[in-house]
Amino acid sequence: MFRRTTSAFGLALSVAVAYGCAESVTSPTSPVAPTALVDAAADGSTLKVTAPTLQSPIGGVRLDNLEPVFRVQNATARFSDTPALSYRFEVQTMTGTVVGTSGLVAAGSGTTVWAFPTAQELDTRYRWRVRAEYAGKVGPWSGFAEYLTIDYRGLNPRPANGVWPSTGDEVVSYITNAWPEYLEPTGSLNERIEHMEFVRDRFIEAGICGGLDFALNLKRGVGPHSHDAIAWRKPNGFVEVVDIASAFDDNGTTMALHFAIVAGPSGYDPYPNHPGC
Repeated sequence: MFRRTTSAFGLALSVAVAYGCAESVTSPTSPVAPTALVDAAADGSTLKVTAPTLQSPIGGVRLDNLEPVFRVQNATARFSDTPALSYRFEVQTMTGTVVGTSGLVAAGSGTTVWAFPTAQELDTRYRWRVRAEYAGKVGPWSGFAEYLTIDYRGLNPRPANGVWPSTGDEVVSYITNAWPEYLEPTGSLNERIEHMEFVRDRFIEAGICGGLDFALNLKRGVGPHSHDAIAWRKPNGFVEVVDIASAFDDNGTTMALHFAIVAGPSGYDPYPNHPGC
C-alpha cells in the first residue's frame, strides 16, 4: 500500500517538474519586436501594405501625347499605421520588356504622380504597374494597366472619328473648333500675325491629312510666304490661291476663317516637314 502511494506521488512530482522545465524553455526572456510591416509574402514582397490603385492612364485609353503622366491612389499599411511610403513605377511593352522605371517617388497627398521622362513610340500600346517601398522593403506590385500612345505627331488634335477634313469648308470648321484661342483679338498686330501664321500652318497640315494638296503661298508669286493665304495644288495640276481669313490684320476683332479662291500669282513652296497624320 505504501509503495503504491509513494509511486503515485513520485509520478505527479515528475510531471510537475517536466511541465515547469518545458515552460521555462519556451517563455521569451525579452519582448519580440512587431513584424507587421516586414514579413515576406509569397509574391516576394517584404512590406505589408496594399498595392497602389492605378488611376490613369487605364483601360487601353489613347493618349494625346508621347510622354504619359501616371497617377495612382496611394497604398496603405495592412496592420499598422501607414509610414511615409515611396513608390516605384515600371513601364513595359506588351511583351514584357521594361522600357522605363522611376526612381523612388515620394508619396503625394492621397495620390502620387510620375511623368515618363522621354518620348515613347508613336501609336504603340504599353502597360504599367506600381509598388510601394519603405526603408528597403517592397510592397506587392499592382496589376497592369494599358494605354496607347498618340498616332499623330503634329499639333492638330486628331479628329474624334479619326477622319480628317477633306474639303476646304470642312478644314475651316475643323480649325475654327480646334484653335479658337488663336482667333481672338490680340494686343498688337505682331501678335495677330503670329497667330495667323500658326493657324495657317495647322490649316495646311489638316488639309494634307484629308487629301488636299495644300502648300505655302508666295506673295506676288515670288515671296515671302503669305500670312493669310495658301496655295492649293489641284489634281488637274492647276494651282489656286486660297484666302483663309478675313481682315486678319484688324487685331482688335475676332478673326473669321473661310475658304475663298482669289486671283493672284500661284507661286508656292511645299509645306516642309509635315508631321504625318
